[in-house]
Amino acid sequence: MTEKLPHLNIIDSRFLELDALRGLAAIMVVLFHFTINSNGVLLGWEFNYGVTGVDIFFMISGFVIFLTISRVKRWPDFVVSRFARLYPAFWCCMFLTAVVTMYFEPELVSVKRILANLTMASIFFGQENMDQSYWTLLVELVFYFWILVLLILGKIKSIVNVGLAFMVLVVLFHAFSAYYTSFHEFATRKIELLNHFPLFFSGILFYLVRNGNHVRRNSLLILASLLAACFMHYQGGRVQYHVTPSEHYVILAVFHIVFAFAIFGKMGFLNKAPLLFLGKISYCLYLIHQYIGLRLLAMLTDSWQINIYPALVITIAVVVLIAYLVNTFVEIPANMIIRNWYKHRNQKRSHANPSEIAV
Repeated sequence: MTEKLPHLNIIDSRFLELDALRGLAAIMVVLFHFTINSNGVLLGWEFNYGVTGVDIFFMISGFVIFLTISRVKRWPDFVVSRFARLYPAFWCCMFLTAVVTMYFEPELVSVKRILANLTMASIFFGQENMDQSYWTLLVELVFYFWILVLLILGKIKSIVNVGLAFMVLVVLFHAFSAYYTSFHEFATRKIELLNHFPLFFSGILFYLVRNGNHVRRNSLLILASLLAACFMHYQGGRVQYHVTPSEHYVILAVFHIVFAFAIFGKMGFLNKAPLLFLGKISYCLYLIHQYIGLRLLAMLTDSWQINIYPALVITIAVVVLIAYLVNTFVEIPANMIIRNWYKHRNQKRSHANPSEIAV
């Protein structure tokens, strides 16, 4: 059995503000990838700030992880829940990307690379991600593993103390990196959660504050987590190559303020159909947009000589459509099939053994 945190009834179904923030983060990342480098030259501008959209994703992941925890009774339930949520859509988008890559750059596609990418942890198998956006998936996966360890050990109620200790250790690990530069570079490249943990921790703390758990203490810890996230700017994170430290500090502060308003229902003006739609398909959009989108954009501007602005609109429309189709016909159905299979499996086991606890 897992130790559960108090349930947060207000987000039993969907927290619309967070869905809207997901949609906003997704379009930020898409615009970032579509407006930098050669496309930025054609446009005459770059949306560098879009790279920080991943910061929002990480904060939301920290917040909503307890929604998953509150619905599980044992740690295997958590594993199945995360698998059903992440892998079917990922596999579909990864194979689509592999097909497109095989058409444009067949030398980059191999059985080894595809098999390694199936795990979401291709870097541990000496292979590149099929799409460069996939780096954040391993960050999320390591975070979920950290949560899983707490569930197995029955320490989920101590997550604030454990998380604070881990964050302090991470800050110290970076602060004294001059004494072990090679190991620091290796560790931050292989386990990028070390560069982003404060953002996940902020999300966790925001959940607890919204739920009324030690509000003053956890609010102060959110401030500490924000400061730690700012400190991380130069410690291996990828944002450092696109925005200045001062810009990132301001953006992180704004994200935390917006998050605080959102979880208390003060950002209702964001709950518009376009953002909510993008929030719904945000995972698939993130998975599918970069390689396929950039290839399409290059084809439109280079081969077909279409102006960059209509080409950009067409490309965004296409990747949004693909993401919608994957969400509708793969992500949602596969999630339900796996969850229902697991539920029925546990029900059969509980009937066979009354002492077995079913989901």
